[in-house]
Amino acid sequence: MRIEETCGDNFIKNINISIAAAGTGGHINPGIAVAESLQKKGYTILWLGTPKGMENRLVDKKKYKFSPLSISGFRKKGFFRKIFMPFMLTISTFQAIKALQLSKTKILIVMGGYVSFPAALAAKILNVRLIVHEQNSIPGFTNKILSHISNYNFSAFTNNIKNARVVGNPIRNEIRKVTNPKKRFLNRRGPLRILVFGGSLGANFFNHNLPSILEKINKKNKLSVIHQSGENMFDFLVQNYKEKNIKAEVKKYIFDMDKKYDWADIVIARSGALTVSELIQSGTASILIPFPAAVDDHQYFNAKILEEKDAAYIIRQRDLNKKLPIYLAKLDRKKCKKMAINAKSLHKLDPCKEIFKLCESLIK
Repeated sequence: MRIEETCGDNFIKNINISIAAAGTGGHINPGIAVAESLQKKGYTILWLGTPKGMENRLVDKKKYKFSPLSISGFRKKGFFRKIFMPFMLTISTFQAIKALQLSKTKILIVMGGYVSFPAALAAKILNVRLIVHEQNSIPGFTNKILSHISNYNFSAFTNNIKNARVVGNPIRNEIRKVTNPKKRFLNRRGPLRILVFGGSLGANFFNHNLPSILEKINKKNKLSVIHQSGENMFDFLVQNYKEKNIKAEVKKYIFDMDKKYDWADIVIARSGALTVSELIQSGTASILIPFPAAVDDHQYFNAKILEEKDAAYIIRQRDLNKKLPIYLAKLDRKKCKKMAINAKSLHKLDPCKEIFKLCESLIK
């Protein structure tokens, strides 16, 4: 589809802010949160993504105009992919220039990932104001470069992004509804409530290993578990928990995460940037197992932000079978409440509000 067809005449008259985000939920979901916030304030949004990336499933194309750029990642890719990268970058930059021109974009917000690079180059060529938002405690490759040519930089956590203002990660509105931990834990009784998730697709390592680990604790102290399995591992995980005689509610995907945070005493999860930000926003205690293959080990450094505040325990995946039973055995609801309050204390600013205020000042 040509960019002219994607934009349409009416859209050309109204658009003023574009968002570039693609590849992973860690880039896309914060972009969606920003888009929703800006749209509510009356702005029209153009989304710059890729033809087949995850953003095509997550971004509501009825709400936002969508313009695909012919770019894909190259880090840790094969030799021939790297050879063709300059051509892909050139083509996608021209596509971004055309999209920004047609939409009369005044501000471009990039959330990281490979699609942000040609979009940002187009913005600089057209003299469009460029805002970078970095989600992780260890900056991504693209954002680290773009932070040197951007007009304004935001980051979720303290990192080495140039002149970045630390505002946190834009997250889904429903997470703001989670009850404050001081009130949430009042008069709570019964088995320790454990919420397990490994991202939107689940984590196979968790699905295979956690039931047998939790069985050791469940024999002494009864547990109540909600575990997100992912689509493909649902039946396997149901059977796994059944064999271990653990009261577990298995979900393919959790759609009401705010209610699950309200329910949980503690979360066992990976430590992607958005997970850490949701734990802070909701005020939830956690045991975090950083994904060992994460680029630059950034999930470990994300988790450290909570650990240093006594809001989380960190366990390396290789040590899970040894350490998780020890941590859970000494954990009680009183400790979970303290950790949850500590997590909540890290919440300072509303990222969407801060980005909106900056956009307002630039538009004027």
